[in-house]
Amino acid sequence: MKINWKKISDKKMIVIALNIAMIALMAIVITVSASYTVLVGDDFTNGVRIGAFHVSFFEYLRASFDYVKSMYMDWQGPYFAMFVQAFLSPLNNFGLVQLKIVMIFNALFFMGSLFFVIWAALDYVLCGQDRKLHVRLTLFSIVLFSILDAGIFSEIFFWYCGATAYCMPLSVLQVSAGLFLMSNKTSLSNRKKNALTVASAVTLFMAAGGSLAITGTGCYLILLMTVGFYLVSQKISVRNIVITLSGIVGALINVAAPGNYARHSESAGEGFLLFKAVKWTLKNVCMETERLSRETLFGVMMVAMILAGVYLSDRVGRALTAYGIVSILALLTGFVTAFPVAYGYGGPYFPNRCYFILDVALVVTILNFAVFIGCCLDRWSGLRENKSAIAVLSIVLFAMVILGKETMESSALLAVAKSMNNGSYRDYYEQCTTVYDYLENCPEDDVIIDMPEYIENFECFYLDEDENGWVNVGVAMYYHKNSVKRKPE
Repeated sequence: MKINWKKISDKKMIVIALNIAMIALMAIVITVSASYTVLVGDDFTNGVRIGAFHVSFFEYLRASFDYVKSMYMDWQGPYFAMFVQAFLSPLNNFGLVQLKIVMIFNALFFMGSLFFVIWAALDYVLCGQDRKLHVRLTLFSIVLFSILDAGIFSEIFFWYCGATAYCMPLSVLQVSAGLFLMSNKTSLSNRKKNALTVASAVTLFMAAGGSLAITGTGCYLILLMTVGFYLVSQKISVRNIVITLSGIVGALINVAAPGNYARHSESAGEGFLLFKAVKWTLKNVCMETERLSRETLFGVMMVAMILAGVYLSDRVGRALTAYGIVSILALLTGFVTAFPVAYGYGGPYFPNRCYFILDVALVVTILNFAVFIGCCLDRWSGLRENKSAIAVLSIVLFAMVILGKETMESSALLAVAKSMNNGSYRDYYEQCTTVYDYLENCPEDDVIIDMPEYIENFECFYLDEDENGWVNVGVAMYYHKNSVKRKPE
């Protein structure tokens, strides 16, 4: 159903305009900052390992598949992530221009796919001629802000390898979840449902070929939605089973990779690794949940979502029990996300890029649970009809925003916005391009680089003082030098 703009009141249009402005501001901050991404670390070593430079399309396509096979056998199993990483590699094709395009696309794809899955979910409770666009945009703004305000995204939006191996598969997973939700709409014809089922199954299989954190998260959430639709309809959906199985098959292919366990810590001991991974998982998830509550405005967003739940309560209808069961089980998603990371690394190490996946899982599932709490409060006490109670909750929300001023001022998202605005990212990008040009054209075979000064909230180009460091070796091989190292400080 198309939106009838004439049916939208002036007050709702103001809300819509404010949300669009907020979303646009966040999108501009992230995409413009991402456009200044520079080549670092694995970008060079992976480009060298791919081995094909400026060749024909089909020759490069074959090289990309060869890279996937090589990585699958001796390093890790995320077949889709490794293919995207190789196929879009700027070092092997069109350089910094391609890098800029890929990073901008990555940021927009993540935000667009997140909007798509939220829109698809809200289609079950929001309809009518205006489709409650003001509510949809408000909820999306809250979720997107909560994810970005978490502040751990430098390896996702400012690093090519993080973008292609983690963020893009996550975005594909969000597309798959949205297609899954759409395929269960009873108003659609069987032909459309079948098409959506195939699309969801294919994209879930692709997403299952990402990092194991994404693989586990995707399979678990799709399984929960399958259970949820069964609880509502009391019928087993063959389409939903097919989609779920596609994710499981992809996960098994990923897990079966011989190279998946190459990074297990020798000190962990295989006999105790499983138990230690559980301990590290519990610790990391609990610590990150506490950090979100203490150091960001996540608590404010939770109260806002409780209010949203109060508003949506009567629209959930008799599906509230099924929604509650799924929402409670969904709170375990963070642990499902974190366990493959702890087990795969064989230690407590939890990199920035994996924290981002964990933050997305925690934000989405906890905010969704807050909506369920709001629905329950209204069902049990008629909260929506109690104007005084709504006023109190609104005052609490406003007070939390005021008290959270210091938290907002220390926000990583705001810091990124400041760096974008004052030209720090642009200046750093220009300094790095000067280094790349020098490495490309200098006559020396043994090169010593005067490194650009490190900047905060960004993935910076780095070299060791030791020419035998793995990054140095990768850079030297790419630029056909005997050795490359940084100038001692």
